Amino acid sequence: MIGKPKRSRPKDDDPAEAQQARQVPAASDAAMERILRKTLDHLEEALPWARSLPADGRRTLEGAIRTALDDLLARLDSQGKEEGEVPSPVPAELSRSLGPHRAMELTRVILDMLEEAGRTMEAEGERSTLVYARHAATAAAGLYADLAEARSGRKAVTESRIIRHLIEKTADTRTVDDLARLGWPTEFDCFAVVGEARGNDDGQGMENARQPIHTTVAHEGGRALVGESDGLMTVLINPDRSGTPADFCASILRFYADGSAVCLGPLRHGISGAEASIGAALSTHAAAPAVADPITAALPRPLHADDLLPERALNGDRDAADQLYQEVYLSLAGQDPDGPLPTTLLTFLRSGNSLEVTAKKLGIHPNTVRYRLRRCVEVTGWDAMDPRESFVLQAALIIGRIRRSHPGAD
Repeated sequence: MIGKPKRSRPKDDDPAEAQQARQVPAASDAAMERILRKTLDHLEEALPWARSLPADGRRTLEGAIRTALDDLLARLDSQGKEEGEVPSPVPAELSRSLGPHRAMELTRVILDMLEEAGRTMEAEGERSTLVYARHAATAAAGLYADLAEARSGRKAVTESRIIRHLIEKTADTRTVDDLARLGWPTEFDCFAVVGEARGNDDGQGMENARQPIHTTVAHEGGRALVGESDGLMTVLINPDRSGTPADFCASILRFYADGSAVCLGPLRHGISGAEASIGAALSTHAAAPAVADPITAALPRPLHADDLLPERALNGDRDAADQLYQEVYLSLAGQDPDGPLPTTLLTFLRSGNSLEVTAKKLGIHPNTVRYRLRRCVEVTGWDAMDPRESFVLQAALIIGRIRRSHPGAD
């Protein structure tokens, strides 16, 4: 127990010693008052942000400083009989209202004051004061750790709520407020990464990865939200013009389970874009088995949502079907559905991707077929000569031809 050692009782027949003993507390009180006054007078120098506080806020700070010094003196005067642990110099409620950085600055001011007070005492009193200050610093560290954990818990709840609303497409003004509280700008670009969290056997994989993901993404210059959907870890990243989605995704791949599908949604803008990117990434994960290696079951990592448009459309993803129709079919056949490019492409795909058979069916030279197919690449970005990309083109043509014959279905 921290306490001041007992002084020997002065003899009744020694009035001078008794008078000296009676004067020690008074002198100590005067010294403590000077130290307290000095600390309060220079408070704004030590804490510049205190200048902007209202009067009651300033009184709260001064009260915390006085209370810390009073607690020290009470324990010293109790001669070791004071019960209870040494408290944090800045109480929990005040720490929460000030925020972690300001609370730590105020703690430092108080500890400096206590150490200065100890230097005015005799050796044993100074030693006891230093021990008290060390205990107070330990209590403060424990309090700040608890508050940080609580803030982290509240942040995790907020992130999960945002992700849930984005998945369910129920985002509203509360979602905007939640994003602002987490430091996201009003206007932002974003993309989603979806997959099974590493080490998720106990169901804690996502929570264990949450803070490391935040740290990693922040190191790359972006910001992240982490949430869950049907057991899948969903990470929404705002790159903040600091890198490509592929770069950010590569930096967090290690937080996803080995061998599992990790799906990368497209870069989109704003809350509606966040909903679209998360939806695309989840849809890609659902369609991933269709592109697994037939022998090893291996999957590319990550799987880009735009690379699985046909599989997603076949699995009922209307957004993927719309994208194939708008970005591929209409760019190819929007002005003239029966024109030379869509006609040549469709004939080529139905002729086993043979230039000669296509040329014979159309009554043109094979070089003309080659030229038209190259034009298709320029227009759509997909190459019919590549087996995988020809499948994308074929899916787009099928969707387009069906929609063209049923225009009211849109």
